[in-house]
Amino acid sequence: MLRIITQSTEIETELQRIRHRTYADDISEREATVRKILETIKERGNSAFLNDLQPPLTLKQLRVSGSELDAAYQQISKDLLDAIKQVCQQLEFFHRQRLPKAWVKFEDDDVVVGKRYTPVKRAGLYVAGDSGSRISRVLMQAIPAKVAKVPHIVMMTPADVTGKIHPSILVAAQEAGINEIYRLGGATAIAALAYGTQTLPKVEVITGTGDLEVTLAKKMVYGTVAIDAPLEKSELVIIADRKANPNQIVTDLLAQVEQDPTTAVVLLTPDQTLAETVQKKVAQKLKGYSPGILSEKAIAHYGLIIVVDSLGQAVSVVNQFAPEYLMLALVEPWDFVEQIHHAGTIFVGSRTPKAIGDYLGSSGVILPPSGIVRYASKLGIETFLKPSNLIEYSPSALKKLSDTLQLLAQADGFSGSAEAVRTRSEGKQE
Repeated sequence: MLRIITQSTEIETELQRIRHRTYADDISEREATVRKILETIKERGNSAFLNDLQPPLTLKQLRVSGSELDAAYQQISKDLLDAIKQVCQQLEFFHRQRLPKAWVKFEDDDVVVGKRYTPVKRAGLYVAGDSGSRISRVLMQAIPAKVAKVPHIVMMTPADVTGKIHPSILVAAQEAGINEIYRLGGATAIAALAYGTQTLPKVEVITGTGDLEVTLAKKMVYGTVAIDAPLEKSELVIIADRKANPNQIVTDLLAQVEQDPTTAVVLLTPDQTLAETVQKKVAQKLKGYSPGILSEKAIAHYGLIIVVDSLGQAVSVVNQFAPEYLMLALVEPWDFVEQIHHAGTIFVGSRTPKAIGDYLGSSGVILPPSGIVRYASKLGIETFLKPSNLIEYSPSALKKLSDTLQLLAQADGFSGSAEAVRTRSEGKQE
């Protein structure tokens, strides 16, 4: 059940509990296991893991072959291929706007100052191998690397029980410019990328998310290689006024938990009626919800509706919590944007579902979770400019991309994300 709370002391307690949630109680035991995996691969290379892979693979089979890549194009629909290409083009355009410019300045007394940027030589991308396809996880990592002109991009992703990788992932990887793909997952994959083996040269940076084992491994290899932010948890916070569409809020909450059963979802609203309506509709939806019990657990453990005194209090709660994703389901959302100081990506207005950010707006797998957005920039001018992606789509713009977004979401098994798009593009208000 999605709980409703109103008391200030309870709000603080519950948000602290959510922020400090952990994957497991046996964290020290898991750390020891991961550390042993890393040390073994560092010392023995390929022989440390080949015999333990399920299903067993040879060195040749470890790398996805050209014939498999070609075959993948025949195994997906033309519509899905077109959708992947369209998203690749839009993501490339998005990231090219963010490319830093090299500059040189000739000052007095023959002084020359300037700045230049060079890409890493090898980047390693990790794509988790849980249920279904994960197109967004591929594109959100690979496209920025491609735009940065990284000469060699390697992807690690575990195969299924038959040794196969979902064809949509293989196609997305090729369209995004990935050079090599390996059937390898968990801490083993992170170790192979970080230390290299007899056949896998080490990389300079590792990105991507996974389970606790992957997260711990990335933390442990940091320093040997660079990593993206330590993405342990994610959360979606929605600020909604009395004009907000409860159906859209419900689909947004469920779309978030279907992607990550350890996620947190929080609705902040001053409207008691909206809070109760959303609570009731979520309970109804979960009865026949296809992602099943994991979504129910996420809602029960880390789902919350907070009835605040005002939208100003809601903003204060957001700045305290510093969420990874923030949605402003408000009549005048831009009136509040400047008041938000800590948020990874801000979705502005009720016509902007999170799927826009997942597939087109660079919010997917590269943002830090709660609290970390306060200090997650590198040392330099950027340290003092906290980045937030602002995304607002008009009804007509969303309608043009509605089919594309729904197709990608369905291909990934995210029916909630598809419905979150559909309820907006069809203009449902009940």
